[in-house]
Amino acid sequence: MDIQYPDEFIDRLHVVWGQGFLSPGGPEEVREIVRGLDLEGKALLDIGCGTGGPASVLAKETGALVTGLDVEPQLLERARRTAEAAGVADRMSFILAEPGPLPFEAARFDVVFSKDALIHIPDKRALYGEILRVLKPGGIFAASDWLAGAAAMDDPAFRRYVDLGHLKFTMATAEETAAIMRESGFAEVATRDRNAWFKEVSAREAAAIAGPLREQIIAVSDVQIYERWRDGRKALAEATAQGSLRPTHLRATRPLAA
Repeated sequence: MDIQYPDEFIDRLHVVWGQGFLSPGGPEEVREIVRGLDLEGKALLDIGCGTGGPASVLAKETGALVTGLDVEPQLLERARRTAEAAGVADRMSFILAEPGPLPFEAARFDVVFSKDALIHIPDKRALYGEILRVLKPGGIFAASDWLAGAAAMDDPAFRRYVDLGHLKFTMATAEETAAIMRESGFAEVATRDRNAWFKEVSAREAAAIAGPLREQIIAVSDVQIYERWRDGRKALAEATAQGSLRPTHLRATRPLAA
């Protein structure tokens, strides 16, 4: 399996988004994803837990018992350190898994959570079928994902962002995602478009990467990597402004009965 998050890339992302976070928004965005949910004592699975920032926030602030899952060992090594630094290692466990079916028995979790990681999984129908399978009846799916606007590949900025990046991902629109979730058996499917929020965030981040964060990023990478990434983040901000990239919150439940 190709490593998509080498240590140098992790360090770059942490410079911009903070320790433990591989995508924007920090603890505030984690709180938004689960807003209104009572997670005290609930068994929660974090799919694509990365370096553990979101999972640690959930364990510390909501009282959830968190299982973090990812496919790259260096991510989980950092996630464990993040949990220890946050003082919540006793409320968390981490599992390294191969891509594919989730390594859990059916109806294992009260909640399945993910922050901006499902974009990496190409087979969306298999993904949502697995999420439904591991949820208890009445269980909740609450996540954010990077979705595409209509005709995103017709946008030059979006194509430039894709060309400049190294990550492998498969994006769907909000409408496609909601339809797949319903077809998989989810009820109460809801999507919440976060494009307006991310339009502002991505513009600030592109400016910070091009300016005040330049030397910090070069210090953990090199000039060539920095310049390509800077250009990619600028293209990302432009694509978001055009509506081609639409980060979206997802919420659904597993019905109590089939």
